[in-house]
Amino acid sequence: MKLEDIKKIAVIGSGAMGHGIAQVCIMAGYTVVMVDVKQEFLDNGMKKVKESMDFLVGKGKLSAEDKDRMMGQLSTSLDNKAAVADVQVVIEAVPEIMDLKKKVFADVSSAAPAEALLASNTSTMSITEIATAVTKPERFLGMHFFNPVNRMKLVEVIFGEKTSAENVDLLCELSKKIGKIPVKVLKDSPGFIVNRIGAPNQALISAILDEGAIKPDEIDAIMKQMGMPMGPFELADYVGIDVFYHTLKYYSETLSKDFTPGKTLQALLDKGDLGMKTGKGIYEWEGGKAKIDTSKTSTEITPMEFLAIQVNEAVRVYKEGIAESVEDIDQGMVHGMRAFAGPFTLAAGTDPKQLTDTLNKLHAKYGLDIFKPEPEIQDGSFKTMGK
Repeated sequence: MKLEDIKKIAVIGSGAMGHGIAQVCIMAGYTVVMVDVKQEFLDNGMKKVKESMDFLVGKGKLSAEDKDRMMGQLSTSLDNKAAVADVQVVIEAVPEIMDLKKKVFADVSSAAPAEALLASNTSTMSITEIATAVTKPERFLGMHFFNPVNRMKLVEVIFGEKTSAENVDLLCELSKKIGKIPVKVLKDSPGFIVNRIGAPNQALISAILDEGAIKPDEIDAIMKQMGMPMGPFELADYVGIDVFYHTLKYYSETLSKDFTPGKTLQALLDKGDLGMKTGKGIYEWEGGKAKIDTSKTSTEITPMEFLAIQVNEAVRVYKEGIAESVEDIDQGMVHGMRAFAGPFTLAAGTDPKQLTDTLNKLHAKYGLDIFKPEPEIQDGSFKTMGK
């Protein structure tokens, strides 16, 4: 199959990710059927797509005629098998439950055309394991969008053990056609590229909360002064303490026990203080904003600590063969995390000794081996990796 052969796409799931994926596909000219288990879910998904398109019309970025034409390309269905009978691509965006994803793809792979690409939008789960439910697993792969889909440019296109390179290349072409920037993930590894590189900083946040010596406000304040829209603790609350906790737990089971969520996160989860969505988490929230005291900034934990950890993990990701190049890693962090620049670019002018000393200090302080500096950090050779 070639890119020009793709005419119709099925999106399984109509939640925040699903309806966002459907929107970018119809805006690129594709016919799309959005599938879910309840009509009310589909109605809400259609409403969200229309609201987003109306916003673009109001901003003068889309004509009313084009909006109506695009909305006419979007239909809904309650029947997985019927919906995929004549599509060339299926993109699944159902909840992160392995058994559910396997059931969806068992149904879909038996009903879709034999050459149809089957892609999961999972942000954490093993592509290789989901593929065990699929006939012809060489056509199954990951297509990880970032939220909100209509604004975030990155798509991680992920190999499973049996995925063919031709199908990855085709999905990369499709990603570009719908206005995204694809980055290949060569190895099906927890967190893929972007979330994996951010994982040790999540562990640092948990460790700081448990130690209790530094107020989260002091760290978020200095991050905001550096131009970041949100500090790391505010972002944890914004994403949801439940999501933050379960992500760390997953990494503790698949990567290292060092990622085990701490007692503070556990207590917040147990109390139901989940951040913005409940009005209280690490911070209290009011009117969609966290109450943060920015009058004092931390001198112990600064942006350098977060950068050192990120560069160190980026080195591991490259050495493990998960990313094709350091440029892909940097591009992934820029377009997937809205970073000013990627870790290799940011650290290019940094003294390796400063990075090494920072990581050794964190390792000594918190006792987590994931903070130990890689040899390439210590000798500065990370600056020439892949060159």
